[in-house]
Amino acid sequence: MTNNAQISNAVLLASTLKVADAIRELGKMGLVACAARLEGKRPTIEIQTSSKCSRLVASGDAAYYSFGRSDHIGPYRQGQFCIGGCRVVWTEFGH
Repeated sequence: MTNNAQISNAVLLASTLKVADAIRELGKMGLVACAARLEGKRPTIEIQTSSKCSRLVASGDAAYYSFGRSDHIGPYRQGQFCIGGCRVVWTEFGH
């Protein structure tokens, strides 16, 4: 195994462990993970939209970063926050 492959494997393994820990924390917060992307050193976890998400934004612990309108689904906005070195995102429709 080459040094680059070892580094690549180590980064992916570290990302996987970050995601597992973050999903446990999200569960404790009452949030449900539905997908994870392990690209790069900062994984992204997608969660189901919940009223808890808007409370996180209201408290300043999360922020909306994208707003738009789709012909098929109407207006939407996307929020995010960080937990355990992972980016956590969700999408709200109808806003």
